[in-house]
Amino acid sequence: MNLTKRTKLLIGIACAIAAYVMFAQKDPQTIQPAKTVAVARTAHGVAAPAPPATRSLLQLAHRVVDQAAAGALFAAHSWYVAPPPAPAPAVSEVPSAPQAPVAPPMPFTYMGSYTPDGAQPVFFLTRGDRVYDVRVGDTLDETYHVDGLNSGQLVLTYKPLNVQQTIITGGNP
Repeated sequence: MNLTKRTKLLIGIACAIAAYVMFAQKDPQTIQPAKTVAVARTAHGVAAPAPPATRSLLQLAHRVVDQAAAGALFAAHSWYVAPPPAPAPAVSEVPSAPQAPVAPPMPFTYMGSYTPDGAQPVFFLTRGDRVYDVRVGDTLDETYHVDGLNSGQLVLTYKPLNVQQTIITGGNP
């Protein structure tokens, strides 16, 4: 067999490691693997003291955590707190009568008026960007009827409810 220098070197190193493992002096602090030992009983039936390796394991037994507690270590937690329930509405024993309908606020604004010689006055009213020229007796948008001028106020009637409303004109009749 023809071995190279490198192969001889590797075989020598392997033999040296094997010899060291087998014949090296054991360190007294080194922990040896536990061997299965049957519990020896004395003649009186009392168990013999446990070997030193078993005693050290029994001393650490209190440090083992229950698996249920270990699972809770990384359990999800929420800080959400439900809002308190809304207070119950006050119960009134007497039912309230329905309120009478009310006319909406006057949608028209007075701009001015014009009175031609010997004719009825013409009133100029605005609603948004629209201008109305009305006389007494006219109807606006099928909703308001112009009744007349009374003490510097133009009187209109809201037709759906038959309620009178006024617009201040600032002038005297």
